Amino acid sequence: MTHLNLFVLVLLVGLAGGYSIAILIPWRDGSDSGSQSTDTERSILYWVAPMDPNYRRDAPGKSPMGMDLVPVYGGDEGSEAMAESSITIDPSVINNIGVRTTKVELASLRPSLQTVGRIMFDEERVASLHLRASGWIERLAVRTEGEAVKEGDLLFEVYSPDLVNAQAEFLQALRIGRTELIDASRERLRALDIAEVQIAEIEEAGKPQQYIKVYAPISGVVTTLNVADGQFVKPETEIVALADLSVVWLMSDAFEASAAQLRTGLTITAQSKFEPGEVITGVVDYIYPDLNPVTRTIPVRTVLQNPEERLKPGMFMTVEIEGPARPETTIIPREALIRTGREERVILALGDGKFQPAAVVSGMEADNKIEILSGLNAGEMVVASGQFLIDSESSFAGASLRLQAPEMSEVDAEAEGVGTFNSISEDRRSININHGPIDALGWPAMTMDMALAPGVTVGEIDIGADIRFTLGRNEDGMFVITSISPAAEQRDHADQHNMEPVQ
Repeated sequence: MTHLNLFVLVLLVGLAGGYSIAILIPWRDGSDSGSQSTDTERSILYWVAPMDPNYRRDAPGKSPMGMDLVPVYGGDEGSEAMAESSITIDPSVINNIGVRTTKVELASLRPSLQTVGRIMFDEERVASLHLRASGWIERLAVRTEGEAVKEGDLLFEVYSPDLVNAQAEFLQALRIGRTELIDASRERLRALDIAEVQIAEIEEAGKPQQYIKVYAPISGVVTTLNVADGQFVKPETEIVALADLSVVWLMSDAFEASAAQLRTGLTITAQSKFEPGEVITGVVDYIYPDLNPVTRTIPVRTVLQNPEERLKPGMFMTVEIEGPARPETTIIPREALIRTGREERVILALGDGKFQPAAVVSGMEADNKIEILSGLNAGEMVVASGQFLIDSESSFAGASLRLQAPEMSEVDAEAEGVGTFNSISEDRRSININHGPIDALGWPAMTMDMALAPGVTVGEIDIGADIRFTLGRNEDGMFVITSISPAAEQRDHADQHNMEPVQ
């Protein structure tokens, strides 16, 4: 009895300990089964193409690009990761469609503004001549607009009763000898714009001059000539205008969107058609504060030296304004960016033939490069050529054809080829072959899937066997295999006729 009681006691202790362990430590099998049941409970809603979430099917299959459809589980309908699934392309196809990749750089852009400008007079070197008393033009020394004059050259002579009277008063003051009257009358002559040289001549002659000479105040060209000999003029009449062409203004038009890049002191380069190849340099001197409401541009002024007067007012020039340096950021070639109108993205090259789209935000452009403000890191690889064949939403069907079987010729006749039979599809209507060059079509050697024409079968050909096949076009214009046979049969047939087998 003592041994029996001891056995029962040990059994009860063991059962109690095992129950405690079972409660405190969950069994691995139970945990796994729970996880598996969770996965099983997630139902597949539909199947989508990895590169086009809008392409949906109720069952597994192939996308227009030939990729396996991806299941979408309940609760994952809006997943953005589905739109960014990667795809894999055969290396030979990558080479055939010209896919070229480039590394994302970390650099600073210095954008430039391309615009047009026009040469104008330097408004600080323009003189407009008016009389300060009414009178008559007696003799013009200049006859045409555009005529060049030097500072101090005679422009015209004028007769004015007011000027004659002012001279008489000055001479009367001299005869009286009163200093106050002399100074007052002399100042009146100056106010009437009579030159000091002429006042001295009047004082020396002792009598009024009937005709007052007017001289050029600056060197330049006549831009305006509004009078003729004998014409009566008033103070408001502009008689002649002169402009100095040794210095001119280049007025450039910067578009409204570029206003933030404008700074005084920026370097500009300009070229004109009158001397192709000659580059004129300068700096931005002034940025006008107002916007032209018609052209929606901001005038930008550059002062140019023109000692030989080759730059003529009115000339148009092509202008490049070098913008300020931007902060360092990630840079890619401009051609690598895909703009759809709604978003911007690039195609990442992940290696081993894998590619993935990535949404980005672009910034400034310069020198065929564009800065990426977000979405990329320096050192990543992006597709710079051929990305539209991989990504374009509007050409998935066409891209599928080019990626799977690039057509390099428009030959309509049948073409023969030799290769190796790799595999056959489940429906036995297409096969995968590794063929050599097909000269008739201009195709290089590659591995590809080819559809079988109606009525064509592989028969008893074993996988891995060498084959000889003929290609032709179907009703859709696509190349299909119109006949296929083992290459050994062709060689045997050639041997029977003492012929060399076709290579």
